Formats: sequence, C-alpha cells, structure tokens
Amino acid sequence: MSQLTAKLDDEPQPTAAGKSPLRIALFCHSIASDWNHGNAHFLRGLIRNLQRMGHHVIALEEQGNWSLSNLLRDHGPEPLREFDRRFPFIDRRSYYLNGRLTLRSWLSDLLSEVDVCLVHEWNANDLIKAIGETAARLGVVSLFHDTHHRSLTEPDRVHELGLDAYSAVLAYGPTIADIYRVNTDGPAIELFHEGADIDLFHPLPRPKDCDVVFVGNWGDEDRNQATWDYFIGPCRRLPDLSFALFGVRYPPEVLAALQEAGVHWRGWLPNYLAPEVYAASRLTLHIPRREYVESLHGTPTIRVFEALACGVPLVSAGWRDDSGLFEEGRDYLAVDSPSQMVEALRWLASDQQAREALGSKGRATILQHHTCRHRAEQLVGIIERVIRRCA
Repeated sequence: MSQLTAKLDDEPQPTAAGKSPLRIALFCHSIASDWNHGNAHFLRGLIRNLQRMGHHVIALEEQGNWSLSNLLRDHGPEPLREFDRRFPFIDRRSYYLNGRLTLRSWLSDLLSEVDVCLVHEWNANDLIKAIGETAARLGVVSLFHDTHHRSLTEPDRVHELGLDAYSAVLAYGPTIADIYRVNTDGPAIELFHEGADIDLFHPLPRPKDCDVVFVGNWGDEDRNQATWDYFIGPCRRLPDLSFALFGVRYPPEVLAALQEAGVHWRGWLPNYLAPEVYAASRLTLHIPRREYVESLHGTPTIRVFEALACGVPLVSAGWRDDSGLFEEGRDYLAVDSPSQMVEALRWLASDQQAREALGSKGRATILQHHTCRHRAEQLVGIIERVIRRCA
C-alpha cells in the first residue's frame, strides 16, 4: 500500500479520445472492505472502468475505519490479501487524521497533484468540508458523491458539509437530488445512479443447490420488520423450498428464528463471490430498507443491479422503480404483501421458463443501460461539463 505522501508522477498519456487522462483522488470509507459496506461494490467497478478508459484513480481510506476493523476482527487479514489479488489495479492508500492544520496541509499537497477529487458521502464531516474548500482554492474539480439516505433522514448534516464549495453533487436518486437542489447553492446537481461491475457480475453455469437466496445485512431498525415479514415468514410458509441468507449483524434471537424456519444462514459474503451464490440459486429477493419504500422510489440499491447482471430472477418487496430504470414485471417482480411474496416465490421456484425470461430480460437491461462502464463515461462527461463551465 502506498503512503499518502506519494506523488502522482506518471506523465499523462493520451486517452482513446485523444485527451489527457484525468488524475482522480477518490475519498471513500473503505475500498478494501465490503463488510456491511455496499458502497465499495460500485466504487471498485467504477475505478476499474475509469482506469480502462485511461484515467488514473487513487482510492483513499482512513486507517482503522469501521468496516475494515470489523472485517479484520471477524476474518483476520486473509480477506485483505484476497482483495489485493482480485483488484490489483486499485491504487489503495490509507491516511490518519490527526489535526486540522495537518489535514489542511496534507490536502493541499495531495490535491495539487490531481485534477479531480471524488468524495463519497461516508466520510467525516470535517474532512468533506476541508476537501471542498481546498479544492476550490486550488481550482480542482470537486464532486460530492451521495449513495445513502442521510440527507433525507439527517437533513441538518447537509449544512455541515460545506457543499457550496463543491463543483457538483452526484445524487444516486431523484429524491436525494431534490434535497440538494433545495439545500445547496453553487454546485451542479447531477443524478448519478450506481451500476453493475459486469467483469464480476454475470451468469455462471452452476448446479442449483438453493431455491431462494437473500443477500443483505441486518437493518438498524430500518429493515428489521420487513425481514421478518418478507423473508422469515415466507420461509415458514414454504417448507418445501430451500432458503439461504448471507449477511452480518444479525442478533442472536433472529439467528434462532432463522434456524427454526429452516434457513441456512451463511454469514458475511465477500462481494466478489456473490455471482457464485446467485448462480447456485433459482431466485433472489430484494428487501429494501424503509426509506426506499417510503421516500426513495426510483433509487435501486447496488444489489438490484448486481443480481440482475447475473441473470437471476429478482422479487422485490414493497419497492417501486418510478424512475423508469427497469420495467416492473419484466426485469423484476414487485410484491406488496407477505402473502404476495409467498405466491411469487412458489410460482417462480416451480416455473423454469418464467425464471429464465425474467432473468434474461433483467440482465439485458443492465447491459444496455446500467453497467459501471456507463457510469464511468457519465462521470467523465460531468467532469468535462464542470471544466467548461469554469473555464
């Protein structure tokens, strides 16, 4: 792993379009750990495709961050070694924040060596604010990337981030974009959905050893009841089907209920192994958190993109895509009650032709519109518009 003081000394090389490559600093919670940290999924794929286009990205994460600390506690250092083997193209660097003056000095040195800083929402407030102010002083393009619902559920936080200094805000859903349009003055607001890394997520020829799989973590009170209603309950009502669950932070009483319902709980799933799990299952579930059901319509989570990219039929509980990214009933199924979930699972588990039609159509939509390559090209277009606007 490089040290933060390392410079980006490589001479720019022309991209395929004849333009100089962009030097991008990506500030994220963690790029190495996806333990209860789905944002790493998309960011890894975004980096892959930006670099494939000829740009250079460094990914910066704070030492001892929450996700990585939990991963090391539960699984030791081997997942980090496996990350390095599977993502050798990612230039990952760690930093330690130990004072405001040191922070400002470090940011000045770092940002003077890049063209763009992409700052993910899950960073410390003071770091986000300092990056925006430093980038504005140096004339560096600064993009704030929001793939969470905290701007909705913690609205006061938006005013603490200093986003007026940023060049643009990338919002992963229309509701989030509207919040920033109301609460910021200066940055462009761009709708920027996540997408599937199809280098990893694609169909695999595997024998089926499970009827229904759910890949998702316990929900901090915002998905707990839905997990009972749309997963554990249907498991009990469909004893002839086999169910598996991958995820972390499930409390003992829920694990006991899963065992009683006959669910095979298998713990943390490294994201790069999810395609194997989908390939071995007849169908999968999407159980969105409460915010996506009540307010964030048209904002798919990353696992929707990934499951569809694998060609696995997906049944979504209580969520509607009103942004038109997908076609309900053809790309995925939506249900509005636990009884509808039971009927959908019973039908799809027994109808191979229906499964194949749903899975094939969902994957085709991903390939046409929602890959990490699509998003990388969109991001470069946003950066170019910002540069023209500031010229």
